[in-house]
Amino acid sequence: MKAIIMAGGGGTRLRPLTCDRPKPMVPIMNKPIMEHIVKLLKKHGIREIGVTLQYMPEAIRDYFKDGSSWEVNLNYFVEETPLGTAGSVKNASSFLKETFLVISGDALTDIDLTSALNFHKEKGALATLVLTTVQNPLEYGVVITDEGGNITRFLEKPGWGEVFSDRVNTGIYLLEPEVLDLFPEEVKFDFSKDLFPSILEKRDPLFGFVAQGYWCDIGNLEQYQQATFDILEGKVDIHIEEEYQGKGIWLGKGAEISSRAIINGPVVLGEDSRIESKARVQDFSVLGKGTVIDEEASLKKSICWSRVYVGRRSELRGTIVCKGVRMEEGTGAYEGSVIGDKSIMGKGSQVKPETKVWPHKNIQEGSVLNQSVIWGRKTWKNLFSSSGIKGIPNQDIIPELMVQAGNAFSSILREDRAVVVASDDWKVSRMLKQALISGINGAGREVLHAGELLAPAVRFTVKGEKAAGGIYLHRSVEDSREIQVKFFDEKGLNVSKAMERKIEQVCQREEFSRVPPGEVGEVRESPAAFQKYREMLWSEGDGELLRKVNAPLVLAFMEPLVYNQVIPLFKELQVETLLFEPFKKEEKPLSFPEIRRKIKGLSRVIRENGASLGAVLDRTGEGLILVDDKERIIEGDYFTALISYLLFKEKEEAVVVPVNASGVVDKIAEKFEGTVIRAKTSPPFIMEELDKKGLHFQYILQFDATAALLSLLEFLNGEEKSLSQVMDEIPEFHLTRKRVKCPWGAKGKVMRKLIEECREEKVELLDGIKIHTPRGWALILPDPEEPYYQVYGEGYNEEVSESLTDFYIEKIREIQEKEE
Repeated sequence: MKAIIMAGGGGTRLRPLTCDRPKPMVPIMNKPIMEHIVKLLKKHGIREIGVTLQYMPEAIRDYFKDGSSWEVNLNYFVEETPLGTAGSVKNASSFLKETFLVISGDALTDIDLTSALNFHKEKGALATLVLTTVQNPLEYGVVITDEGGNITRFLEKPGWGEVFSDRVNTGIYLLEPEVLDLFPEEVKFDFSKDLFPSILEKRDPLFGFVAQGYWCDIGNLEQYQQATFDILEGKVDIHIEEEYQGKGIWLGKGAEISSRAIINGPVVLGEDSRIESKARVQDFSVLGKGTVIDEEASLKKSICWSRVYVGRRSELRGTIVCKGVRMEEGTGAYEGSVIGDKSIMGKGSQVKPETKVWPHKNIQEGSVLNQSVIWGRKTWKNLFSSSGIKGIPNQDIIPELMVQAGNAFSSILREDRAVVVASDDWKVSRMLKQALISGINGAGREVLHAGELLAPAVRFTVKGEKAAGGIYLHRSVEDSREIQVKFFDEKGLNVSKAMERKIEQVCQREEFSRVPPGEVGEVRESPAAFQKYREMLWSEGDGELLRKVNAPLVLAFMEPLVYNQVIPLFKELQVETLLFEPFKKEEKPLSFPEIRRKIKGLSRVIRENGASLGAVLDRTGEGLILVDDKERIIEGDYFTALISYLLFKEKEEAVVVPVNASGVVDKIAEKFEGTVIRAKTSPPFIMEELDKKGLHFQYILQFDATAALLSLLEFLNGEEKSLSQVMDEIPEFHLTRKRVKCPWGAKGKVMRKLIEECREEKVELLDGIKIHTPRGWALILPDPEEPYYQVYGEGYNEEVSESLTDFYIEKIREIQEKEE
């Protein structure tokens, strides 16, 4: 049998480790990752091996040569242009005339390949994917199989709402040579995105083999460190070249240890390494060939490659130090930091956590680095939450981050047009806005500064000015201590999740755009932005109908800016307003129950003044909470039901609602012979669906509080009804929402088990798992930001709704507690 090792990866997410070498040549336990793969293949009797190359191919050829040193025969196949994973193997088709195995050259594994091959032959498969279970499936291709191992579905890098299993594709495949006839030569073609879905669609025999054993896709620095620690803990069945001395210590040939040095395992001390007097090497540290740890230096959880010098009284904690680095006396490097090949760290210099030093740098004595040396500040994980970039200013959200986010956004926009930037009037928003503008200008793009606006006005400005996109900074609606930064596309809609990932990737890889001084972008002011937005509201509204409103409107505002921009508009429209002020300008965050308590008094004001209704506009001018004269607070599902009623009454044919919306919307649609379209719960997906279906009126009602309020007033006046009378026409419904704790590492398993247990039920997998029963429905939705599940239940009465919710909460708990 033959095998193909895919070794063409450049390893951009592993930089700076891969600046001077291809990813398969990054050392694990002082040997290239690919060497461990070659040894694994040989262990299972595979000696004829093809190697696909692209990035720095000579580095691999020079090291492995013909493979005879490992008692295997290596053949090399170089891609001149990127061909994708399947395309690169097709490039080696002359080598493959029988069943063959494909494996990545940059993953660490001890999986039993012989068992996988036997499974493949027993099933008579055209292709078999080797699968494993992982705690966090988000970064991998999730594979769903039936009980016999037949693959039924693929999900490439899903969101939590799409994680229906914790079984993922390892990138190890058993293939028949016929698969190479399924696509042409010299064409970019991928196994997981193209070939396997094609085989699945044709219903050819495609199987998944769930392997036991260890597998780690070394895709980033954290995974690289974890793989090293896992070997030291004995979790991986691979050979360590150094000789085991007992007590978790492996010692290489020619290594020297002072009698006064302190060594606490597990540690690996490579060939010809030297540990001087009073030096400490402890707790999951690895030293490469010829590395020297000088007197009183201290290492914990640190990986030093070959020929590293660590000076006297230096301190390394959770760092990676690459080949040939010299760390002078008293230097320090801390958790998550990386020092690239042949860099020199001057005496007393410090590398702060998560900071990277690119190769061949000379850091001055006494420097304190809290920014990566070339590209700027450290990378950030999980830059985007479900509502943009969010966090506490000057702690989570700092000016340097805003510079980078602005630059990243600008660099990935295709159109060479301006970006609209605006904020609310919070001084923190204004400060961080300047940093964002600098980042955009630094990438060579013009900024259209729209000043201090409400979010709907910013969206309108982006679209009206034909800008490439927009960014809006504002105080968080959920927590007044936090700031939120929202990114808009050229239509003024929230950018897609794919765009968010691209921005994150640029920041993580620190691949920022830097133009020459003469090409730096300009800042153009747009003082008339809000006036144009007001004119739009005027033109789209029915002024005559609004002027006939003979009852005052009671308004409450969470921010002065919203008051200052909305009240003049109502005065121009001659709509009488009364101000209700339950919110003080305070730093203390308000929960929704607290907000509800504060606005309860609106009903009294409505009744006492014969008002038509009460309305609360949130900090951004997007969200709207209504109160009627019967003390009903209309938000969430009640607001969704109200606007659905209004839309169908106004002859709209369809409404878009999130998958967790009440079934009352379907009842309203049935009454008016309309259609309900379900979307994922996150706002970008709802906006995308509204845009796709051309449902502009619903978009306004949901994402522009001022326009929605004007439309509602027109509607009520036209119908000659009060808000409470309309709400009385909406059928009663019972929807319960609760949440249950679930560790991140268990979420994939929970989803898989729930799907397996609900095979006989009617199940929807749009976002999370929605299970329909004769009594109602339940939705199990993984929280994307916290270790929780959101569980919804709706039935024909309160008791049924509660029981549905509680049943699945208990199920989730049982799955977590049960060992597989």
